[in-house]
Amino acid sequence: MREAEVPGVGSAEKRLEIRFRAEGPDQQEVLRSLLGWFTDDRSLRGLVQVERTVTDRPGRMGPELDSVLAVISTAVGVLQLPLSYLAWRQSRRSAAPSVTIQVVGADPTETEALLRRLRDASPGNGSSGEPGT
Repeated sequence: MREAEVPGVGSAEKRLEIRFRAEGPDQQEVLRSLLGWFTDDRSLRGLVQVERTVTDRPGRMGPELDSVLAVISTAVGVLQLPLSYLAWRQSRRSAAPSVTIQVVGADPTETEALLRRLRDASPGNGSSGEPGT
């Protein structure tokens, strides 16, 4: 295995997607903050593609930010993203917001390992991991 590959994720046709969602009255602010943090984090550049997903909701003037999607295809990105996430959580002045994390595209063992790193990066944070395939 080359250093830049993630088992089961390193090939061009496979990628690891990590979706971050927030709930509650400050959902939009939390997701905008996380999106901005990931986008500005130089250590993620070239390793993690960060995208915003939006949803049109009835009764709203325009689309709302639904989640932040991080797309990873390298081992370095898989290792760096939890560190960036921890730094973002620690930067929050108020109590850390509840964020749901969903991983898609990895085998169950890899998914659990990544979710463990994200949870361990922020103990007691209220995050829940939801593995996906």
